[in-house]
Amino acid sequence: MANVQHSALTGSDLHEPKGVASATAGKVYISNGSGSGAWTSAGEIITGYIDDVSTAEVVHVPMPFAGTISKVITVLEGAITNADATITVKNASAASMGTLTITQSGSAAGDVDTLSPSTNKTVTANSFITIETNGGSTSHKKLRFAVVLDKS
Repeated sequence: MANVQHSALTGSDLHEPKGVASATAGKVYISNGSGSGAWTSAGEIITGYIDDVSTAEVVHVPMPFAGTISKVITVLEGAITNADATITVKNASAASMGTLTITQSGSAAGDVDTLSPSTNKTVTANSFITIETNGGSTSHKKLRFAVVLDKS
């Protein structure tokens, strides 16, 4: 039998990654770039928007799966004036995951801000989080958001 290096296999000679037989449903294999990897929870990205960041508003965002919120990212649709806008992210129990400040000075369409919650970031399936603006700024501009949910 020929001595074939595993790294030289192609096409139909390839096989499933190590550990596939015992991997939990819903996990995906993520390579680490060094010839290995790990089974990890598949993530979900949930998007929405606040219609007017300059008007106090609370948006309820449904959480279809249990997991951990690892990031909230926002993008502004245009310049705001007068004051910064403060965005607060809360879980279904109204406990704060943290805040983002949308800076008024120099603001423009495409400004991106992120929050990586360190507390109160666990959610249950079929629940919600809220994303709210204090309405501190002026100018009628949308604020789009994406929530990264790492499923458990």
